[in-house]
Amino acid sequence: MKLFKSNEPNTFHYVTLVTFNRVPVFRSERACEIFVDVLNEVREKYPYKLIGYVLMPDHVHSIVNNRSGTISDWLRRVRGNSARKILTWLREERHLTSLKKLALHHPQKRQHTHAIWQKDPSVIDLWSHKFARQKLNYLHLNPVRAGLCEHPAEWKWSSYQAYLPRKVGEVPVEIDWQAYWKEDELETEVEEGKAQMGGR
Repeated sequence: MKLFKSNEPNTFHYVTLVTFNRVPVFRSERACEIFVDVLNEVREKYPYKLIGYVLMPDHVHSIVNNRSGTISDWLRRVRGNSARKILTWLREERHLTSLKKLALHHPQKRQHTHAIWQKDPSVIDLWSHKFARQKLNYLHLNPVRAGLCEHPAEWKWSSYQAYLPRKVGEVPVEIDWQAYWKEDELETEVEEGKAQMGGR
């Protein structure tokens, strides 16, 4: 499902990724760690601002403001890298039951035999602060509504605690307090993009 997905700069995108066949991949702490590591790795190489996120057993919500490329580029990087790394871990640790649930009926392009994500992620542009706050509250309360905890602060795999006073390193992945890119930062991205295009 694709909703209101634009490529306007400095836009908040509310992204929902659903696991293949709703397999509860993220019941595993290790799978959660891998996904969070990918969020950090992608942000270092292709800058984006992370405003909020939550990992649920069979889906992920996040709010991001991308700078490098389009939101489709961000999705490709996060989905592709996390799927590859989680599947590698499942194979190395011989989690055969999980692999069977994630097996494709027919191999896809590049001979992929398993999937972590359903094909079409949902992307909604958040055009107002009110809408962004509403979605941030929604994702933070998701584990409570699902009966996984009684208060959002109890759920390790969300950005809720990142908004509370704490020591550095006490949350899995930091959020960006400056949620919008400055004009000169966006200009730098455009110049870098032109240079890359010219170098091909």
